[in-house]
This record gives sequence, structure tokens and C-alpha cells, in this order.
Amino acid sequence: MTVFNAFLKVIKKNLGTIILYTVIVVFFAAINSRTDDSSTQFVGEKPDVMIVNLDKGTELSGNFEKYLTDNTNKTEISGGDEAVSDALFYREISCVITIPKGYEKTVLEGKTPEIEIKSAGTQNSAFVKNIVSSYIRTQNAFASSGENKAEIIKSVNSALSQKASVAITSKLNTGALTKLANYYIFSSYGLMSCILFIICIVLTSFSETTIRKRTIISSMSYKKFSANLLLSCFTYALAVWILFVVLAYFMMGSIVFTMRGAAFMLNSFIFILTALSLSFMLSTFVPEKNAITGIVNVLTLGSSFLCGVFVPAAILPSWVLSIAKVLPSYWYVDSCNKLAEVENLRSNFMPIVINMGILIGFGIVFAVLGIIVSGKKRKIE
Repeated sequence: MTVFNAFLKVIKKNLGTIILYTVIVVFFAAINSRTDDSSTQFVGEKPDVMIVNLDKGTELSGNFEKYLTDNTNKTEISGGDEAVSDALFYREISCVITIPKGYEKTVLEGKTPEIEIKSAGTQNSAFVKNIVSSYIRTQNAFASSGENKAEIIKSVNSALSQKASVAITSKLNTGALTKLANYYIFSSYGLMSCILFIICIVLTSFSETTIRKRTIISSMSYKKFSANLLLSCFTYALAVWILFVVLAYFMMGSIVFTMRGAAFMLNSFIFILTALSLSFMLSTFVPEKNAITGIVNVLTLGSSFLCGVFVPAAILPSWVLSIAKVLPSYWYVDSCNKLAEVENLRSNFMPIVINMGILIGFGIVFAVLGIIVSGKKRKIE
């Protein structure tokens, strides 16, 4: 109880910081909720896409481009990469599909061409990825059988013409799901900031030499003290998580407690456990309380910009996303985007489970590093 009371004193002293980060999340969520909603009724339309063919003049790439044009609304965006990124951000287009140079040669060699798809993270973009994947699989099947270019084109067109209409017929409330996903994405900044700042302050306070000496000579054993401290940290993190879930309900409504909403909650719960583990590791590396604020700001703001929290991941350069993969926030945000996009959650849940597993892996690594460093410090003392 003594440890928990000391923990509460630190929270009360820094209550303004917790409120500030919470207000920031609510502010972003409020702006997001004012955007146009999508209908929950059936949608029957072709998505707007931009097609970039870098292998122009070849028959196979031309046929692929024609297939995409027939099954989508081909849109031209002038103004360079910045204008294209803006069009994705404002949902003027669902995807940018780039057919790579050497596409035909790759297919005829029996290999699978790499089609780059930059998406806006909408249900339409998920549909586009499906039709691209369907075409490539069908084309590969005929190319591997030894057919020439003309035969491949004829066989592919014949096979795909037998398939159902390409109009999107989704029952998902895509507008509400996008808003919920954005809320949880924005909340990652608030969750990580609240947890890292308070937990690091608490742990570094208890690590001060005078307090450590008092703990050693007290009647409470070191194991009991550590267990109480760990329980206090977890209780605080759980309280912060519950606060953000409750806020989600008041701002987003009953969708928060649907099956998909529960998946968002699970994803965010695993994220706070990872943040808790990161706090422990940081407190062992940074014993000075004065340095905590700067380090927390660098970590939270840096990861938010790199991982698609403040800027949608769909419009970030590929090299930025490659760097972001070394941060837990990337996998958390990726799961949020996937949860908003997939039509059938049960059959497409494995990639999300993998992301959650990676988050747990980060948490284990942070905890192990923290234990190693704190153990060496105790030996030195």
C-alpha cells in the first residue's frame, strides 16, 4: 500500500500532463468525426484509381492496364508526387497502382512481378488489391504452362470474364470503421505518452540512491517491493487504457463493443503492455528524471510521425515505413488499418495476430534488456 500511495502522489503531481495528452487525442478524434461518413447500405461502384505503367509498349502490361481500366475508374492526377499523395490523403482516389518496368519479361520468365499499390486505407483499396492479386495469379498460372504472349492474354481474359461483376458490394459500415481506426491510431500517441512519462518518472524516483537505501533497510523485502511496484504500474496502465476505451465509446458509439471493436481494444491493450515494458527499460537506461520529458517527447512524436499516426501510412515514402518497422507503433497502426479494411475479419485475422505477436515480442525484448541492465546496476551498487 505504501508503494501504491507513493505512485498516486506522482500521478497527482503530473495530472496535468495526463489531461493534456488525453485532450490531444479527443481533439484529433473530434476532427476526424466531422468528416463525411460512408453509408451502411450496399455500395455498388468502381473505385477511383491512378494507374502508372512503367512498361508501356509491351502486350502483357497493356492487357493488365486494360483490365484495371475496365474494372476501376481510371483517374489521372497532375502535379507530381505531392499532388498524388494529397489525392490519396483526401480520398479523391483509392489507390495508385504502379506496373514496374520489365513486367512482361518477368512474367515470361515464370516469375511474379512486383506490383506497387499505394492505398488510402479504405474498403475500396482492399477491393483493388484483390482484383490485382486475382489477375496476377491467373496470369502466372497460364504463363507457367508455357503459353506464348498471345495465348496468355487470350486465356487470362477468357478466365477473368467468367467471374462475377466487379462492383463493390460491402455491408461494412466503412465510414464508422475508418473513424474508429483513426481514433485508435491517434490514441497510440496519448497512450504511449501517458504511460512512458508517468511510469518512467515513478521508476526513476524509486531508483534514486536515498530511496533505494530506505527500501533495503525497511521491513519490506525487495521481491515484495518490486511486485507492488509492478502491480501499481500495471494498474495505472490499465486505468489509462480503460479511460481511452470509454472515450471511444462516447465518441464513436456502439461500434466500439462489436467483434471488430473488440479486436481494436485487444490491439490497444497489447500496445499498452509493450509501452509498459518500454517504460521499464528506459528507466534503467535513463536514471535522471530531468531527461525523461525530452526522451519521451522524442520517442512519442518521432514514432507518431514515422509510423503513420499523424500522417497516414499510405502517403509516407517506402523508405520511411522501412525505418518505422523497428518501432512498436508501426505494427500497432498497421493492425488498425487492416481492421478497418478487411471485409471478413475471421478469415483475414492472421496478419493482425502476427502484428500483435510482434508487439508482444517487442515487449519481451524491452523487459529482458531492462532486467539485464537493472541487475548489473544492483551488482555495482
